[in-house]
Amino acid sequence: QDEFLDVIYWFRQIIAVILGIIWGVVPLKGFVGIAIFCLINAGVLYLYFSSFQQIDEEEYGGTWELTKEGFMTSFALFLVVWIIFYTAIHYD
Repeated sequence: QDEFLDVIYWFRQIIAVILGIIWGVVPLKGFVGIAIFCLINAGVLYLYFSSFQQIDEEEYGGTWELTKEGFMTSFALFLVVWIIFYTAIHYD
């Protein structure tokens, strides 16, 4: 059970780095970037554990518990990567 939660945690961190790089290069700004990140992060993860892995969510505390597993750390990582790439590429 802990191994699956670790997979979800690190999967989220990978998504955060990739989206942070994309958002910094594009250049996406403001609340729209944050909202799209949250939707993509939660959506991809939900599809992963509900469709691809086909696990019983109740065994892990429900859908909400799986969806929020590692979210805040991935959000912080996303913001750091986004800010670094945006500043490095688009700083005047």
